[in-house]
Amino acid sequence: MDRKVFFSDGGVIISDSRFIASGYIYSIRDLAAVRLGVVAPPWWLAFFSLGLGLVLSLTEGPLFVVGGFFIALGIMVGLFAKTRYAVILKTNTGEHQVLLDRNRDYILQVVNALDAAMLNRQTPVRNDDIKKREILRTTWVDLPSPLAE
Repeated sequence: MDRKVFFSDGGVIISDSRFIASGYIYSIRDLAAVRLGVVAPPWWLAFFSLGLGLVLSLTEGPLFVVGGFFIALGIMVGLFAKTRYAVILKTNTGEHQVLLDRNRDYILQVVNALDAAMLNRQTPVRNDDIKKREILRTTWVDLPSPLAE
């Protein structure tokens, strides 16, 4: 049962026991670490398209038109490619890139809320602890001494 909600926005909910994002549910107690990741745009695609377009535009005939197309593609990729930020969770199964967004502040809010949830997470009660408590609560009854023969 969730007792405290640290963050709630759209499809992202962070409570003291669960993290829900992108349709997946992660248990807070299974998280080892959380960090902000940066996903760089594909600049290589822009440079490759520009270079190929320049080479093809130096030729004559139909390749000149194809070269113009690649130049336009390179310019478009360069203009519209934005840096994206991610919430990266580290669990016992590895690192998972969970949430992507172009807004760095939003991702930072999610990371800070996950940090707070991890600091306030509840430690599960193990069966060993329950058995120890039951042993401490038992009352000992004095038994009569054995009959001597």
